[in-house]
Amino acid sequence: MISSDSAGMKAWIQAARPLAHINIVVPLLLGHAAAWHDTGQMSWPWFAAALAWGVLDHLFVIFSNDFSDHEADSGRRTLLSGGSGVIPEGKLRPHQVQRAAQLAAIALLLYSCGLMLLGRTWTPFYALAALLLMWLYSFMPVRLSYRGGGELLQGIGVGIGLPSLAYYLQTEAVFAPGWVIWPAALLGVCSNVLTALPDAEDDARADKRTWPVRHGMASARRFSSAGIAFAAFGVFLWTPGVSIPVKAAVAIIPLLPLLAGARARDPFAAAWWSSIALNLLVALWILAIVVRL
Repeated sequence: MISSDSAGMKAWIQAARPLAHINIVVPLLLGHAAAWHDTGQMSWPWFAAALAWGVLDHLFVIFSNDFSDHEADSGRRTLLSGGSGVIPEGKLRPHQVQRAAQLAAIALLLYSCGLMLLGRTWTPFYALAALLLMWLYSFMPVRLSYRGGGELLQGIGVGIGLPSLAYYLQTEAVFAPGWVIWPAALLGVCSNVLTALPDAEDDARADKRTWPVRHGMASARRFSSAGIAFAAFGVFLWTPGVSIPVKAAVAIIPLLPLLAGARARDPFAAAWWSSIALNLLVALWILAIVVRL
C-alpha cells in the first residue's frame, strides 16, 4: 500500500530503475557517434530528441518487464539483474505498473509521430518495432524471455534498433552502418546472458528458459566471454577511419576485466567483471570514433 505522496514518488522512481537506463542511452550514443564519424556533422536538437525517445522507450521496457514477470518474481535483486521489486514488495500493484507501461507505449508512439511531422518520416516505425520486440520478449503467447530466445531479441533491439534510430535522426539513413550494428548486436546478446547469470536458480524455478538455464552456467559464461572478445575483434577489424593502434587499444583494454570475469567463481562476480568489460569496450569505441584518432 502507498501511504503518502512521498512514498508513492519513491516507489515510481524505484520502478523506473534510472540506473538501468544505461542499456538504452549507450546504444543511442553509439549511433550518434557513428553519424558524427561518417558525416562530420551533429544536430544537437536531434541528439536531444533521440535521448528523449530513449527515456520513453526505457520506461515502457522497464514497466513491461516488471508487470510480465510479477507472478514469478522472487524478490531477489542484484545490481545487474532482477526487476525493480515494487510489485513483490507491495509498493505498487500489478495493474498500476501495467497501466504505466501502456501509457509509456502511447507516449512513445505519439512522440514518434511528432518527430515524423518534424521531418523524420520513419520514426514511428522504430517505435512500433520497439513495441513489437517487447511484446515478443515478455508477453503471451510468444514470451521468448521464458521460452528461450530473448537474448536474440535484446541483441536486435539494443544492437540494431537503438543505434539505427540515433543514426537515422542525424543522417536520415534508416540503418546504422554494418560496422556498428554487428558488434553492437553481439554485445546486446551477451548483455542479456550476463544479466541472467545471477538469476539462474530463480529463473529455473520459474521455468524461465534463459541461456544459463537452457545451457548451464559454464556454457553461459563461456559464450558471453567469447562473444565480447569476438565483438572487440569486430570493432578492431571493421571500424573505419580510426588508426590501427587506437583500435588495438580499444579492443585489448577491455580484455583485462573480461579475463577477471572468466576466472571468477561467483556468478555475480563473473557477470559484474564481464559487464565492465562490455561497457568499457563500447565507451572506448565511442570515444575513438568521435575523436577519430
